[in-house]
Amino acid sequence: MTIGDGHDLRSPRFAGDEVLEACYDNERVLQRGDSGSAVRKVQEALIILDIPVPEVGANGIFGGETELAVRSYQEARGLKVDGIIGPDTIGSLDAEFLTGVPKSSALPTTEPQVSEVPTPLVPESPVRSPRASPVEPVRAPEVPPLEVPRAPKVAAPAVKIPRPPEAPAAEPPILTTQAVPLEQTPARVTRPITPPVTRLPHTVDSQGRKFYTAGTWSGSNSSFEAEAGKSIRLEVNNLNVNESSIRIKTNTGEVKESVLQSNTLVDFEFSSAGPEPLIWRFYIETDSEDSLIEWKLYSNWVPEKSE
Repeated sequence: MTIGDGHDLRSPRFAGDEVLEACYDNERVLQRGDSGSAVRKVQEALIILDIPVPEVGANGIFGGETELAVRSYQEARGLKVDGIIGPDTIGSLDAEFLTGVPKSSALPTTEPQVSEVPTPLVPESPVRSPRASPVEPVRAPEVPPLEVPRAPKVAAPAVKIPRPPEAPAAEPPILTTQAVPLEQTPARVTRPITPPVTRLPHTVDSQGRKFYTAGTWSGSNSSFEAEAGKSIRLEVNNLNVNESSIRIKTNTGEVKESVLQSNTLVDFEFSSAGPEPLIWRFYIETDSEDSLIEWKLYSNWVPEKSE
């Protein structure tokens, strides 16, 4: 990765970031399990583009929810949908933010590629001024009553002639220049954003159990219910940077405990007897109110309509 070799990111949001520059040079990728400021910058960019990361936000951790948001962005922009940040995806994000900063020196030809708003765009700093501009048209009609042609009919015309400059005709052009930023407000809504439609692929573990469903737990206490088979496996991953103790109890009476290291997968096996499908209830306890745990459920039985 060489910054300054002519093949660099150009937007103020991403330029100069060594990790993202390496992704742009196809020397590495960002994917699930990665963390750091580069991941946070990508999460913030997705949120600005109205692709939400509601559970975790811009926490700098590339988890399942961030992967789904990346897949949604790739699908909306016609890119390869793989859920990782490679050269094409970071290049597309970089192009979208070239004109997003007032001091950017982006070429005029790049503006139509990222926005349908007619060029030229005006810097964002005067955005608030149009709110006061509707007051000005009230003053503008004050000029016509001071009709200059009537001045010669007055006995003392020298008194009324100097008054027109007090309300110069230059004020209406000010209203025109201040109203231009109103065209800037639709900039973000013109980008078509497709809601997340990507689903995690079905996989089979070493015991022949199929991937069934997934989700996240947050806080010190949580629970969920699933209709599954006699043999199931819970794969959990601690998304926080600190280790967390976890205790899982089922409605069949089984209890499993473990200490979860940061971004380390741990498996919990459960089994029961009886005709399938079975109703499983899981009660989860952790030692922290700030815990955030990602989980996947594998089962030897899954509904046929799950496809």
